[in-house]
Amino acid sequence: MILKNLCPEIHYRKSEDGLILTGCYGVDGQIILPDEIDGIPIVEIAPYAFSDGKEAVDDLVYLSEDAEFLSERKRLKTQDVTMVRLPFGIREIGKYAFYRCRNLEKLVLSDEILEIGGGALTGCRGIREVEIYFRKGECSALKSILDEVRFAVRAKLYMGDKVADILFPEHYEEAVEDTPAKQLFTRYHGAGGDYRQCFYNRELDYKKYDELLYRAVAEDTVETVMRMAMGRLRFPYKLSNEAKNKYEKYLKEHAKEILVYMIENDEEEDIKFLIETIPGSVEVFDAAIECASKCGKTEILSYFMDEKQKAFPKRKKKTFDL
Repeated sequence: MILKNLCPEIHYRKSEDGLILTGCYGVDGQIILPDEIDGIPIVEIAPYAFSDGKEAVDDLVYLSEDAEFLSERKRLKTQDVTMVRLPFGIREIGKYAFYRCRNLEKLVLSDEILEIGGGALTGCRGIREVEIYFRKGECSALKSILDEVRFAVRAKLYMGDKVADILFPEHYEEAVEDTPAKQLFTRYHGAGGDYRQCFYNRELDYKKYDELLYRAVAEDTVETVMRMAMGRLRFPYKLSNEAKNKYEKYLKEHAKEILVYMIENDEEEDIKFLIETIPGSVEVFDAAIECASKCGKTEILSYFMDEKQKAFPKRKKKTFDL
């Protein structure tokens, strides 16, 4: 795989199996790492590699072709890191490798690694997206990642020419005191905890995921459930007809508020997919047209007016010649 915009300076050590990455230097928090250096694969991320841990003075250094043009580069760690594309030969991520990388939003990796070391993502409050490329089957480190992140995470899973777009909703625990009994008990919020159990032997169980829709409807926002439904319908990997019908039913029942949200957030592509997926009523089209008009979204307003005309063409009045 040819990668562009590689990290300009990589520090590493050698091991019997390959190379161990210990640190990265550059000016951009979007870190793209090569699969190998001088023909030797990078197989491990050292503990504290992207946190405040110190590197050994005798570490080896790799400089990309662009390094000479970036003289002001610095070590990329903690709050500097926003995205990391891990080498696809990575088999191990050391403890606290991304400790306190609170601005890390996206991880890209392969199915070569099946688990993330304990504490590796501690303090990563910003992770919202994970991309995984499968080459051996459908087992991956996704479950391990989700166990460390309580916030909503969107997983894009690539299996050859097949793609799955899966949203795992947020969840959190709250300690509540029962004053009369003088006891503490744990209250759980959000359906994310249940969705994080949709795995068997590190492999996502799509059927179990889809069967939990009722929990998301009860526990999460319309926006969250909409994202889940749209992801499953746009990329229907292992999606049964029964589950498909349930997702479409939900979108149809909440079409007005979903379209208003999409219009306000300029999500034109999703709007068109939704209109193509579910038949809109006159009431739904009128609400969308009103919202687009108020927001000054002229292009999308024109689109809704055209689609309404197609769905509900005006009948010409009959005329009679005397």
